[in-house]
Amino acid sequence: MMSQAMNGSRFLTRLILNNKNRQSCSQRIFAGMGLSDEQKLNPFSLRRSLLTPQGQLDPCTQTIQAVNPYCSLYYVRRFSGCPGNKRPFRVLGIQQIAVGSLNKGALTHLWGDLFGLELVGQYISEKENVDEDIYMLPDGTEVDLMAPLDLEKSPRVHSPALNHIGLWVDDLETAVKWLSENCSVRFTPGGIRKGASGHDVAFIHPKGSENKPIDGVGVLIELVQAPTSIISKFS
Repeated sequence: MMSQAMNGSRFLTRLILNNKNRQSCSQRIFAGMGLSDEQKLNPFSLRRSLLTPQGQLDPCTQTIQAVNPYCSLYYVRRFSGCPGNKRPFRVLGIQQIAVGSLNKGALTHLWGDLFGLELVGQYISEKENVDEDIYMLPDGTEVDLMAPLDLEKSPRVHSPALNHIGLWVDDLETAVKWLSENCSVRFTPGGIRKGASGHDVAFIHPKGSENKPIDGVGVLIELVQAPTSIISKFS
């Protein structure tokens, strides 16, 4: 518990130093904590001031809840309900990158004809508004080349052009449940479903919400259930 608390205080110290609105943020944190000038300047005193006698982070989380959005929910969740050392799943590697364009022919010419990647599949979905060619790198990583079926509908798979990245995880169901319930990660609607390559997938939303403030920080992230052959390499 003490180790976790010190870990949290290091995040808070970094938060104060690096926050985009650092002056306002740090002033509000210090005001809420009633720190002395010495504590404000001495990071070790600051860390000690965050600990209760039981080594817990309550004062830290209470203080952060009072500051602006740059400083608030992400760090509250990072400190308390979402300890990284208790993560019940593993990210094993990059499963795919997905690139979108209005001109899929230009994409296939670049990745297939010029780069020499092998075309291994195709996927068309009106629900997902996508016409997709699946290419494969020699190491097994997919490169998905996408174009929208209907320019007037969503999702707009061509925007942004680097549409999303996919990550192999060893236990997708556990990962989604833990990230959503314990870490307030926002997933896109639809939950776990079959992806273009036949694997179960779920997507972390690029933008958070009030109830689920943790997101892909501007990036759509696909979590992909790894097959046994992939998992066994990391056992």
